[in-house]
Amino acid sequence: MLAHLAEVGTPPGGDADVIKVSAGLQQTLERVAREELPFVAAGGGGLQFVFGPNGRGKTHFLRAVSQWAREHGFVTAYVDCQDDLSPFRELQQTYRAIADRMEPPDGLQTSPFFGVSGVARVIEAQFIGRDDAARREVVERLRDDRALSPDFRNLVLAYCTAAVLDGGDEELSERLEALLAATSTYRVTLGELYRAHRNLQRPLGKLGRRNATIWLRALLSLPRVLGYPGLLVLFDETETGSRGRIQSVSAYLRGRSRQLQMHLAHVRTFVDHMATGAFRGCGVYYAVTEEFIVDARAHLAALSQRIERVRLSERRNPRAVWVDLDELTVPGPREPAFFEELAGRIVGIGREAGLPATDEDRIQRELGALAVSYALDNINEGAVREFVKEAATRVARELSS
Repeated sequence: MLAHLAEVGTPPGGDADVIKVSAGLQQTLERVAREELPFVAAGGGGLQFVFGPNGRGKTHFLRAVSQWAREHGFVTAYVDCQDDLSPFRELQQTYRAIADRMEPPDGLQTSPFFGVSGVARVIEAQFIGRDDAARREVVERLRDDRALSPDFRNLVLAYCTAAVLDGGDEELSERLEALLAATSTYRVTLGELYRAHRNLQRPLGKLGRRNATIWLRALLSLPRVLGYPGLLVLFDETETGSRGRIQSVSAYLRGRSRQLQMHLAHVRTFVDHMATGAFRGCGVYYAVTEEFIVDARAHLAALSQRIERVRLSERRNPRAVWVDLDELTVPGPREPAFFEELAGRIVGIGREAGLPATDEDRIQRELGALAVSYALDNINEGAVREFVKEAATRVARELSS
């Protein structure tokens, strides 16, 4: 882990590694647990756009929130928007991106069914290790719920029956999983399914342009219906350009004005559904650069009007829909205390690897002095990542010597 931090400035593994080097986020994570997660668990919907320059730590923030949510029992879906350019190319793509990346909470990660992932894995996790009464309770919740469209609900029930109930049916499970994930490369014909399996629930559904909004609403509501507290979706809107340059999706599309406008329009539709309570039991964090709002003003004012904050004062407002990552970080990266905390976390990783206490104290003092100069540095130039590299390099050097 230290070697990876020293080389690239980011943790190597999953979200649990991110928590180990999260500085200044404890207050925000505690507020998420105290305010936002209970609101989502009660059936509410939350949305926040978090902006900051490239290299500031937006991805790190999303990963920290994701791990925190899973520790509290929530299903999460981290969507890296550089995959296939953007999940908001169309709402069908939004559905596919979320369905593919849904993960059950910590403690429910392992599925005995090889290759099962995404929404299918989230469904199965509610049945694994449970007795018959608990399994029937999950099925009854699905049957009784009216938040899910009938064709989507029947598809989920059919998958439950084929995959985990009545002994299972591997061939049918695979087909139903493809329908749930809306896999574009896997051709499933409903008529063929009905002929081969006459006892299937009807009607079964299939994602299309006309029902994309209804299915997206059902997908985001599904974890809470299954018995989880809810779902957190984390969109990370950065894109690697053709020469390896990191840029936002909107910057990538800027020369394609019609595509950019469609992209922003689908984001607006998503925001509208969230604002009107269509997505129940779901919270969304959307990480962007500040140019996202600039493009919205220029190309789709209807979107910027929905998310841009009304400034009644210049005080911090970490609950704003459009919020600077620095407002969620206390202490912030312009304060030496931020880098001192970061140094302490990296030294702590060294301690786990066998760093002697005498060396630990000395390195902590050295990095504390370095923290002052980094706090005065330009945060837009990636000072946080460079500090992580330098601190990890020093600790790793001590360990190797």
